[in-house]
Parts: sequence; structure tokens; C-alpha cells
Amino acid sequence: MFTVGVYRPQTLPESFNVCIDNIVQYLPELGASYFCSGDPAQLSAADVIWDPRAGGGHAPPKWLTLLEKPLIITLHGVGPLVFPEHYSEGLRHRFEIYKSNRRKKKAWKAASGRYSRIVTVSEFSKKVINDTLNIPSGKIDVILNGVDLSVFTPPENPAENTAPYFLHVSNDESRKNVDRIIKAYEKIKADNKWPLILKLAGDRTCDVPGVKIINKRLSAEELVALYAGAGAFVFPSVYEGFGIPIIEAMAMRCPVITSSGTACEEVAASYATLVDPASVSALSSAMESLMLNPVSEQAIEAAVKHAGSFSWKETAEQYYRVFLQSAGEGKASK
Repeated sequence: MFTVGVYRPQTLPESFNVCIDNIVQYLPELGASYFCSGDPAQLSAADVIWDPRAGGGHAPPKWLTLLEKPLIITLHGVGPLVFPEHYSEGLRHRFEIYKSNRRKKKAWKAASGRYSRIVTVSEFSKKVINDTLNIPSGKIDVILNGVDLSVFTPPENPAENTAPYFLHVSNDESRKNVDRIIKAYEKIKADNKWPLILKLAGDRTCDVPGVKIINKRLSAEELVALYAGAGAFVFPSVYEGFGIPIIEAMAMRCPVITSSGTACEEVAASYATLVDPASVSALSSAMESLMLNPVSEQAIEAAVKHAGSFSWKETAEQYYRVFLQSAGEGKASK
């Protein structure tokens, strides 16, 4: 048995915590012990170190690369490096983003040779990382995220005669395309138009008729209920490294509209309606079409089966193999 030291600062985005918790729970039964810490002295006692919180193109902290233990880094995405305009407001902020991006690229160059493997969450992300950071493809492993099917499970007795609605769930970053979702909704001319529910972080408001915004934090049960009642899940991100809400919605038997040409297309495969995320008209047409032409039961069941293939246990098994190989290489180098 070997030990994995998980670099886990106290403050992390919720999506990173979900990823960490759903992976480490399986490590003991696979044959590895683990502990979480932000302390260099504690982490240096591990056989391998895992930094699971590299997102936005950020490199690992320099001190982490100097601990002389095999280091595995999960780089979820590099959005700001590819679409700086979606991570800035105004020219002054845009300039700061460009400066930050130069620092990130410099930090990754300095870290070269000081980590064992990079893990990312889609083939799309692997290509973007290779293109933007010049990290060799041979150093990057793709391990897909999962979905917790014990949580995202359709109710056995769904409520009858409930009015469907369009649903979007995100943190409301610019890349999530919420402005275009609202514009697309306004363009729908059909009678008895479904309401649009936006579950967002932040304090956005909207006075468009039929649009309801939920800003408060929801429990897992409340989020599951939102998915269960939706007629369609709308997720046309301009950029995603993966897109967990896509498979959460599919697991809940909710038809999905998402983006072509991003990791969303890779994750959704042929089980969703794909649209150009830059086209309000295409998004509006897809929303209206799903509203007027219900998805077949056969298509819904196929999407549920597809969602079920994204298993956190399988994700953990793949991480374990990367950790095991890196631990062996670390011992061999001593």
C-alpha cells in the first residue's frame, strides 16, 4: 500500500471539492491510503502528492513542485488562457487578465520536469492544454469526471401534470452564456411557452416575463428536484473543460441542449441537441423544438444509460493507476 497526499487548501470551489470527495472515498478499497493537507511538511511524507485544484490555467504552487515526491496535477481547464474576454469586465480588467495569463504560462514553464503527470477531464481539454501551454500530450492523461447516481436518480413516482420548464444551472460566468439563453428565450414565439428557470450564483436579476432566477444555494435534494421537473436543460457554454451538469441532467431523464465544438459535445456525445453557442437563433430554435416535439422515451433511456457510464468509481480506479505508477517511479528513482 502507498499513501497519497492530497493538496487541499481550506478554500476551494465547490466543483473541486465534489471531484476530490468522490475520488478519495474509493482509494482505501483500491489499495492506497490518503490524507488531505495544505502543509508542505505533511505532504512531503506521502509517497505521491496529488494537486487536484489546478483550474483556470493556474500552475501548481512552486513549493509543491520542490517537495521531491512524484506530483500528479489535475488541470481541469485553461479557460482564461483561451477566452480572456469571458473572464474580464472592461479594458482595465482585460489588461490584468492578459498579465495574469503571461504569469501562468511562465509558471508552467518553470514547473516543467517537476511533476510526474498531468490529468485533465476531457480529450478537448487535453488538446487545449497542449496547444496553449506546450505540455506534451504524452504527459497528459484524460480521466473523465463522474456523476453520483445515488443522488441523481429520477423519482420512482414522478409528479404528474406538472408544468415543464427550461432549466439552466451555473455560476453565471460570462462563458456560461446566460445572456444568450435569455435572448434566445425571448425569441420563442410559441403559445404556452415554458418558463425559464436560471439557478445562478451571484446577484443577477431579470425582468423578462417567464424568467425566474434562483440565487440562493440549494441542497442536493433541491437541485435534483429542479432537474426532475425540467422539460429541458439548457447549457450552451462557450467554453467548458467538462460540464458535469450535462450528465446530471441526463441521469435525471432531462433532455439536454448544449454546445457544439467544446468539451460539452464530447461529454454529451449523440445524446443531446447540439447548437452553436454563439448563435442566439440556433439556441432559440432548439429550445422551441424541444418544447413542441417531446423527446422519445427511447432517446431518454439512451441518455440515462450514457450518463450512467460516467462512474466516480471508475474515475477513482483510473486515478489509482496513475498514482500507483507514479509511486513506483518515485521509489525507483531513489
